[in-house]
Amino acid sequence: MGSLLGHWSDGNGPLHERLTNGLSRVIERGELPGEALLPTERELAAELGVSRTTVVTAYRSLKRTGRLASRQGRGTWIPRASSAPRAGSSARITSELFGSMFDESDGGLVDLTAACPLANPVLLDAVGRWTGAELAAGMTGMGYLPGGLPELRRAVADRYTARGLPTEPEQVVITNGGQQAIALIASLLVRPDAAVLMEDPTYPGALDVMRARGARTIAVPMDGDGVLPDVLETQAVRHRPALIYLVPSFHNPTGALLSPDRGARIAEFSRRTGIPVVDDQVLRQIWIRGRRPPPGLAEHDPDAPILTIGSLSKTMWGGMRIGWIRAPRSLAERLARARLLADLGGSVPGQVMALNLMDRFDEAAGVRREIVRATADVADAELAARLPGWEYTPPAGGATLWVRMPWGDARGYAQAALRAGVLVLPGSAMSVSGGHEDRLRISLLGEPEALREGIRRMAVAWESYRHTACDDGVVV
Repeated sequence: MGSLLGHWSDGNGPLHERLTNGLSRVIERGELPGEALLPTERELAAELGVSRTTVVTAYRSLKRTGRLASRQGRGTWIPRASSAPRAGSSARITSELFGSMFDESDGGLVDLTAACPLANPVLLDAVGRWTGAELAAGMTGMGYLPGGLPELRRAVADRYTARGLPTEPEQVVITNGGQQAIALIASLLVRPDAAVLMEDPTYPGALDVMRARGARTIAVPMDGDGVLPDVLETQAVRHRPALIYLVPSFHNPTGALLSPDRGARIAEFSRRTGIPVVDDQVLRQIWIRGRRPPPGLAEHDPDAPILTIGSLSKTMWGGMRIGWIRAPRSLAERLARARLLADLGGSVPGQVMALNLMDRFDEAAGVRREIVRATADVADAELAARLPGWEYTPPAGGATLWVRMPWGDARGYAQAALRAGVLVLPGSAMSVSGGHEDRLRISLLGEPEALREGIRRMAVAWESYRHTACDDGVVV
């Protein structure tokens, strides 16, 4: 319920009224079926980090309007007459991560959840220099290119070849960002009730995609050198997965880097078993501690069924919705056909822009690394000064910090943080198995001043959360 409510406490008015409105929106969206039981007042108060009186008052208000019903011995539920029609799939997005894309707020919140970068200065410079003729160059023919603009496919293939992974343009499929790449792969390879192995924790956008497909997501633990191959192979034998999804290069959210030995072993396992493995390399260019990433999985074994995802979004700009999949040719052809069913292919002008940026990709990546290093330094200083009891391992690269609270539940704390004016992402939103309750993910891709202010508000929220916990009898 905490996840479904999203940013319910943002706004004005008494807290119980904001909770009433938030619960009403959940009911109106049809995200819970008729007759669904709600948490008890005490359970929801603990989940949201508010007093039990706030929940009791909100429930009482909704009962008066017929939105909720209750009976002693049964609990509180949504009457069937009040429930909205439900979509065909019961899956939902991770509202703590993506909710700000839908919620209308006054703009006063500091958002430390989504790792979405601002436009790279290299991108802005390039756009300012382009002529209309350059942008119109690819606008010929029908414009329906399910595999992508041929020149862009070749440019991406040439980058992989130069890196030591021989690639033909026919092995590349252009997508609308890395997120669509994940969804496209899942639509082709993952059937309902199929098993998908994923690191725990993992990127929540991928977790949402797999759950929306009706997949059984299976957790594989990690350490400082990435996913554990022994456990991965054991889980694969036990569950016979349709797919393995990994983020080996600056893992999201931990920032870990998969060791070369483990990468070679996973690639060999994929080739030997035929199990497709996704190597999500969207964050590969952002190393911030001087350590470049080792070879990608497909570089260890080009014949293995490994699907490598790349993107311009983290390097250039979050709004630059251009990504790609590099795969064995047979898989790439099937992915292009799946793309045809989805949307007939992406925007050609956007791909022409991407093509014109490829010559400056490395320059832009260098600029992005400097920006993220500076932001990481701000996070180090502010967390040490304002939240000294909190722990994290400085990441080798990537876009986030994976922070451990001294005690408590991160989802409840996130609600206190929201009331203090800052959005943070609780670790359970990224957990395949529902764990990591004491963790938070903090984005490093925003403005340094926004991060500084966000951590200041986090410290205010921490004091509020401590007092609430003490009032509820929790020893701290």
